Amino acid sequence: MGQILWVSFTQLPPVAVLSAVILMLWFGFGKRLGRLGFYSMFACAVTASVQLVGVYLVFASLIIPALATRHYAPRWRLYAGYALGALGYALGLLVSALFDLPSGAVIVWSLALLGVLTYAAQARR
Repeated sequence: MGQILWVSFTQLPPVAVLSAVILMLWFGFGKRLGRLGFYSMFACAVTASVQLVGVYLVFASLIIPALATRHYAPRWRLYAGYALGALGYALGLLVSALFDLPSGAVIVWSLALLGVLTYAAQARR
């Protein structure tokens, strides 16, 4: 488990449905669910994600964008984090394909490099 390039299309619909349910619960009832609800949904999301792409990549995807954008204005943090994550995945997959390197590790390194650059760009302002 946890090989991003070996995920088949048949594995995606159940995770997509789970993600949609979690998002609907969070945006519909987020404040009323409390800590137990949040951590239950978080556990389901992380477990499903780890089955697809692996622990290393899931936790790097959670931690690096959050750390890199922590000094951004609150209204921009989420957008900057998503942009960093998407760009990190795209760059990592591209470099992995071009140089025949392991995708998961290259994506993590891309996220880390972009995270440092993102943090440094905000620190100068």
